[in-house]
Amino acid sequence: MTVEGEGRVITKPDQAKINIGVSTENPNVQQAQQENTKISNQIIDALTRTGISENDIRTVTYSIFPRYDYIEGKSILRGYEVEHLFEITIRDLTKTGLVYDAAIQNGANRSGTIQFLVSNPEQYYQEALSKAVIDAGKKAAVLAQTIRAALYPIPIKMIERSMGQGSAPRPYAFQVAGVSTEGPPPIQEGRFTITANVTAVYSYKS
Repeated sequence: MTVEGEGRVITKPDQAKINIGVSTENPNVQQAQQENTKISNQIIDALTRTGISENDIRTVTYSIFPRYDYIEGKSILRGYEVEHLFEITIRDLTKTGLVYDAAIQNGANRSGTIQFLVSNPEQYYQEALSKAVIDAGKKAAVLAQTIRAALYPIPIKMIERSMGQGSAPRPYAFQVAGVSTEGPPPIQEGRFTITANVTAVYSYKS
């Protein structure tokens, strides 16, 4: 007989990644870069003061765009926009709101997301996989009992069908519309469901 087994483990994330950054615009490209660098350094300094390691602050995008105004069918160069986006890894989730607030208080003006993660999902997956094997064995036992057959408890074949973090909290999206004066926002990290599935083949005799 062939049965399917499933195991699930629900756990809390233990780290978060925030994407946030700064955009500056100036008629002079060098001035736009200098302004952006100044604000970016302010943000990095503020983040390190909250306890974030510089190794956990990573540039994901640095770009320069010319900006044009269209007047009477003609494009006229208005200036240059410089955008610098960071990915920030937070290892103490109690500081998630504080880190976000520190960034916008020090000049971050680009929207981003907060993604909550499990840093070591494999250990939870192994637990879920064990539960999936047990689940398959229970199903085989029920089937054998129903048809009044003697089940050999060790499967003759087993296939692992899936692995990974399964369903996870959706990224928390936010827009930087202005500076808050009411303190860090209450950000809830939710839970992860890590799922494992197996297909098991058992033999039996009537």
